[in-house]
Amino acid sequence: MDDSGVWTFKDYEMKTGTRKISPHELAFDIDGVIADTFRAFVKTARERYNVEIEYEAITDYDFRKVIDIDEETSNEIIEMILENPVGMGINPISGAVEVLTRLSYFGPIFFVTARSNRDAIIEWVEKTLRLGDGKTIHLEATGTHEDKLPILLKHGIRYFVEDRLETCYLIQGSSVTPIVFEQPWNRKKHPFLTVGDWDEIHDMIEWQI
Repeated sequence: MDDSGVWTFKDYEMKTGTRKISPHELAFDIDGVIADTFRAFVKTARERYNVEIEYEAITDYDFRKVIDIDEETSNEIIEMILENPVGMGINPISGAVEVLTRLSYFGPIFFVTARSNRDAIIEWVEKTLRLGDGKTIHLEATGTHEDKLPILLKHGIRYFVEDRLETCYLIQGSSVTPIVFEQPWNRKKHPFLTVGDWDEIHDMIEWQI
């Protein structure tokens, strides 16, 4: 555990004797982990709707609880993000492309998202991350956060990188270990492993297989 009280993968290795993570045991959420979706939300709110939002002020995943934005505006922006992530210009989070590109050499990368429009996010992954013709990825669009765990269990995933704490609590106690990708909305006290960026994700992977 580091000075801030965060439970890191290095702590986990030392306490449990766990080896580094095989690429075949690892899966990722998309929004907030790979796709910088909330920054796109903030940018769109400012530029198209003249609504001033600070990214660091989004201290709850249910952002309407903590920022001043009307429901109609937020719903319009969310709809655009869900239906046209490419057109919205959502960027990958820094470091994601490099790590995922390296992971792709070990077989399909496993993504699980609560989005329901699979085609739209597949297009974003392929065009923005440039991971090839679809054979280098396996993407499950569950439509709900609650349906992520059955998919992870079905495919033998042992570690899942996720930014939504509520989903991590749903996974807790199963054979899948949740790993929190740190964001302003998940900096509350919690019992989960945490990574602060994609360099830390890189360092927890076993690259010699």
